[in-house]
Amino acid sequence: MSGFSRTPRTRLGTLLAAALFTAGLGIVTAGGHADAAIACTTRTTTKAFANWGDQNAYFAIPNGTFESTSGWSLNGASVVTPNEPWKVVSSTHLKSLQVRAGGTAAGPQFCVGSAEDALRLFVKLPGVSTALLHVHIDVVSGVNRATNDYDISGGGTGWAPTQRIMLPDIRDASGQQLVTVSFSTRGTAATWTIDDVMLDPWRLV
Repeated sequence: MSGFSRTPRTRLGTLLAAALFTAGLGIVTAGGHADAAIACTTRTTTKAFANWGDQNAYFAIPNGTFESTSGWSLNGASVVTPNEPWKVVSSTHLKSLQVRAGGTAAGPQFCVGSAEDALRLFVKLPGVSTALLHVHIDVVSGVNRATNDYDISGGGTGWAPTQRIMLPDIRDASGQQLVTVSFSTRGTAATWTIDDVMLDPWRLV
């Protein structure tokens, strides 16, 4: 399917993903500090994208399965059924998140550690190639802030996994940084559905 491909766990694969699929990356000095009270928790991982040639283990970001939207800020977005069809996190999951044209969805801030580097999720493509789902990743570590912006084309129909979307790496000596992921629509008006927003707990050293 156009816009999606396999990404093996290799140095070359990671560098190519960062070079080819990152639409924009900026690093600035933030006005505040990362909240030390938000700690990296124990991860429950699954090989969520194994059917697409990616054998890496992933864990869901906080309420990134949308069985609950606690901590999410939704505007023009709401929980719908069904779940993405493969139910990669749990066979009992029933829900996904629909983002309508002009809508936004911003997740809660969460901690990533020194071995966590890339985001993937499932999207239901609207069949409009000029429609875009915009993914914005905001990272804070100490007094530094970095952002990564990535657009997914709406060409094609049905559910599909995205490419790996790289997180900026500005972590301080603690080896941790705080991440917020948000979604919005751009280009031609279309309705998107997303599910199972997952992070890969692996990083080149």
